[in-house]
Amino acid sequence: MGEIEKFDYEAIQDRKSMRQFLNTLIEGIENGKILLSSDKDRVLLAPTELIRFTLKAKRKPGKSKITLKLAWNDFPTDITRDKGNAIQISA
Repeated sequence: MGEIEKFDYEAIQDRKSMRQFLNTLIEGIENGKILLSSDKDRVLLAPTELIRFTLKAKRKPGKSKITLKLAWNDFPTDITRDKGNAIQISA
């Protein structure tokens, strides 16, 4: 079994910076290569064609939160795409 690689990062960013980060993440998903690095951590990920997508949103007085999770098997076997259960996101 291989070594576990982890990357943790947290910061306050403006909307423009977040947009740039998310666009770069999208590009990485499209290209099948995402490199995350900071001063102390680094991990290279290779998203496959099928990605499990989990999205959670929560709002309470004075605070809102979106949690986005993408997961995939590095060596997919017999995984099929979920049909139905569509999500709509509007801006």
